[in-house]
Amino acid sequence: MTARGALATGAPDLGSAARRLTLAGGFALGGILIGAAAVRSPTLAIGAVVGIAFIAVSFRSLAGGVAFFVVLTFFDRLPGSPATGFTLVRAAGLVLALAWLAALAARRSGVPLLFRDHPWLAYAIVAFLTWSLASVLWAEDPVSARVETTRLIQNAILLFIVFSAIEKRQHLLWVMGAYLGGAFLTAVVGLAGGSSSEQFNPYADTSRLSGGIGDPNELAAILIPAVAIAAFLIPTTRQPLMRWLLFSLVLVISLALFFTQSRGGLLALAVVLVVTPILAGPVRLRAIAVILAIAALGIGYFALIAPPQAIQHVTRFSVGSGTGREDLWRVSIRMFENHPFAGVATGNFQVIEPRYALQDINLRRPDFIVETPKVAHNTYLHILTELGLVGIAAFGSILIGSLLVAFRAIRSFAQRGELRMEILARGVLIGTLGMLAAFVFITAQYEKQLWLLLGVCASLSTLARAGESAES
Repeated sequence: MTARGALATGAPDLGSAARRLTLAGGFALGGILIGAAAVRSPTLAIGAVVGIAFIAVSFRSLAGGVAFFVVLTFFDRLPGSPATGFTLVRAAGLVLALAWLAALAARRSGVPLLFRDHPWLAYAIVAFLTWSLASVLWAEDPVSARVETTRLIQNAILLFIVFSAIEKRQHLLWVMGAYLGGAFLTAVVGLAGGSSSEQFNPYADTSRLSGGIGDPNELAAILIPAVAIAAFLIPTTRQPLMRWLLFSLVLVISLALFFTQSRGGLLALAVVLVVTPILAGPVRLRAIAVILAIAALGIGYFALIAPPQAIQHVTRFSVGSGTGREDLWRVSIRMFENHPFAGVATGNFQVIEPRYALQDINLRRPDFIVETPKVAHNTYLHILTELGLVGIAAFGSILIGSLLVAFRAIRSFAQRGELRMEILARGVLIGTLGMLAAFVFITAQYEKQLWLLLGVCASLSTLARAGESAES
């Protein structure tokens, strides 16, 4: 060996040492700043630690960052947190988007890309967002149209990120585990009395559970997939402790679902009950047994525990109380008849809504139309009203396309004999269908869980193509 080689072999790597020194200095400085912040505000210090951890996880593993983000979305509107502006979840979404772009730049040919793998689905999303942005041109309130379109774009990007993040079966388990964890935690917070509808809305029904979501109907809609996914995960594990944990999750989340007293949630559960015999595949009998047990739990709750007003709420579709959906749907249909092709523009339903109180529409709750204009409380009707036939066609293409990709992936898993992946994918598909059914009772195109689960459905195709290599 030459002297130069010996010197090169024995000499320390100054560049590596400098990086380690810089990293250690950064951690020390961060520790000092967090310690100083803890003296003034412990909550701020905890938030800083969580934020640093989230940034580190997201840039190291995009799937890990998505899983972290999923848990945060279940506590988007806790009492005391800002409802508008640059919220914690929006800041986390920005970090996740930057991590996604970094992953694309680092592995251009390796990372799953929706535009490359499913261009028709990607273009349907682009068409939907473009039409929403174009609605600024005919909007009566262009500012509302721009603001709400920005919200749509921010949420729709999550579908692209999730599709790129899930490359392996392990990644799928991380994300679904995070979804179950977030659903369980927000259910426990609500059941323990940590949050109620009244804390988000002084005029809300205090007997209904809202968890960290803020709205009982929205909470019920996003709990439905958690119930289905947890139930279908049970036969995929052989560990008794894990099975008992999943059974406990199903029980707690189901109880929280019934405590929301949401008609949309009950409709979603009914849809799950109907589609389970059709889509459950190799675990059909066990899945039906679990769903029937959940239904029996619900019957027991409403028959023995629920207050009389809760039973009236879920059994009587009346406009004399609640959100006045029947009035809102009448107004929505009339608005669509007046603007069938292009709609009234994104974010303009509530702007134009009050003037329909002067038309020949039988309204029992005109206060919800004039004094405090509300959204349509039906995702599909709301999009039809604001973006017309073009918008609802694009949105429908996104939903149907994502579900079809998931169904084809399930068939691929079944043909290859990948039983665990097939069962888990069936749970995701059934849970997503249940959530979409619940959206008949709420306006939910801005819900992050919607775009998350659509992204998961699309990403199943990546795992189906990878086959056994997805296990590693």
